[in-house]
Amino acid sequence: MTRLAYLGPRGTNTEAAAVGYDPDAELRPVASVAAAIRAVHDDEADAAVCAIENSIEGSVRETVDQLLHADIGLEIVGETVLPIRHALVAAEGADPTAATVVYSHPQALAQCRESLARLAPGARPEAALSTAAAIESALAEPGALAVSTARAAAIYGAVVLADDIADEAGNETRFVVLAPHDHEPTGDDKTSIAFTTAADLPGTLVSVMLEFSSRGINLTHIESRPTRLALGTYVFLLDLQGHRTDAPVAEALAATEAQAEWLRVLGSYPRWTPSEA
Repeated sequence: MTRLAYLGPRGTNTEAAAVGYDPDAELRPVASVAAAIRAVHDDEADAAVCAIENSIEGSVRETVDQLLHADIGLEIVGETVLPIRHALVAAEGADPTAATVVYSHPQALAQCRESLARLAPGARPEAALSTAAAIESALAEPGALAVSTARAAAIYGAVVLADDIADEAGNETRFVVLAPHDHEPTGDDKTSIAFTTAADLPGTLVSVMLEFSSRGINLTHIESRPTRLALGTYVFLLDLQGHRTDAPVAEALAATEAQAEWLRVLGSYPRWTPSEA
């Protein structure tokens, strides 16, 4: 049985993603993304399920930073996408218009910013380690609220005051599964990489992009993150269709490495499709 570490406690969206990825897995809740990754490194889990991208707020910084800046020795072995349905929850009898604080994970608070301003105008947002932990904080403080899920509210004895409160419809989060080794080719794969260009010169990023487009490789995601070394220097992250061992992808990666100052293949893994959900 696969042991999956995930951002807990019970009732988080990450737990739901872990169940969706492997319904038969032994689930091991931990306090943070870093702790989930450390559990795999310490052989307390076989893989870690971590949120990496949201359709409203974009990349999940904690996971991306772990991939880029922590010497974790893990690769992406899989991915799954979860529809997100945030709910405003509290203790029985709470009045959201009188609340002074609302707890949740920073991503959830950001995804519901406009709704919270309307539903609980006097409540200041307060970060929690997870959407489930937010309920525990809210129940411990009279009149406090939490942004969480209806399932978590049922688990922890809270009530749902308003459901589906995200500011945009179709809210989804992409989760990656991190393990010591990535996945063998399946014929329908993705590869994630990170790199920095060798020089701050015109056309260096375009030159890398051409290595993929000239070989007919579709790029499905591109973004930049600060290197943390100097202002104005960036790490570029790419997701592309294909496995790192596919000949065109391998050629493009070799050509990119020749141009880059630094390159890391974050993993090749089966591409998630809605039919697999």
